Amino acid sequence: MKVYLYYDASHVHSYDENGIDVIELLPGTHDEVRAFKYFMKAGSVLKPELYADRSVVYLFDGGKGVGLLKDEEAVRKLDTVCFYAPDYDKMPYTIHAVTDMEFVMVTANMDSHDCDCAVDTRLHLPFFRTEEQCDRYDQDCKTPGTISRTVLYGEFDRLGRLTIGICEGGNCGGTVEKGHPEVHQWNYALSDSDYQLSVGAGEDADTYDRKGGDWDFIPAGPDHNLYAGSGKKVHYIWVEFNTNKRGK
Repeated sequence: MKVYLYYDASHVHSYDENGIDVIELLPGTHDEVRAFKYFMKAGSVLKPELYADRSVVYLFDGGKGVGLLKDEEAVRKLDTVCFYAPDYDKMPYTIHAVTDMEFVMVTANMDSHDCDCAVDTRLHLPFFRTEEQCDRYDQDCKTPGTISRTVLYGEFDRLGRLTIGICEGGNCGGTVEKGHPEVHQWNYALSDSDYQLSVGAGEDADTYDRKGGDWDFIPAGPDHNLYAGSGKKVHYIWVEFNTNKRGK
């Protein structure tokens, strides 16, 4: 299988008594990285589980509602594209839905090397950035006019083996990328998106329509393109996980 796909329009909501609906995205497709999508009714409060040995990152889409995230350091407004990584099991936090809202939580296993790095030198946690606060970078696989930003980067000693970025382009723009054999990639289509995902090379490529809220997983290896048609927009968050374990 070259790609696994979740279509947000296909989801039928099932809220619990607290006004929260949560589903696992593409369950069983990867044994170390899992993603969950939360849907929260206005006024609901989420108190997430804390993990000592898993990297956790939240992907918020300002077009999918407004919320507040509270921890011991700050109260952060969630009203734009933004990212949050908690401090493992050291600092509790809560997410409050001001309006109906939805977001994605990604968790990833940490091997012994990842855990050693988290003790030695690591990203300051909790981590919070808006899209506009993330540094821009240039890459030859992006078409002219496409904006790329780094969210998390480095020799997978920043937050386990996760790296994250964001890409925005329009009107036949986007990403034309050769496969990376040691890196798995997940993509989260943001609410203003309407683009195509192509996976594979040449005549063997398969193409899929992607819209806001959709999620996909491209296992390490195949070429992949994410591009907008005429008058349309590509705007997505990518999450990558390095397969090269250094520990046990």
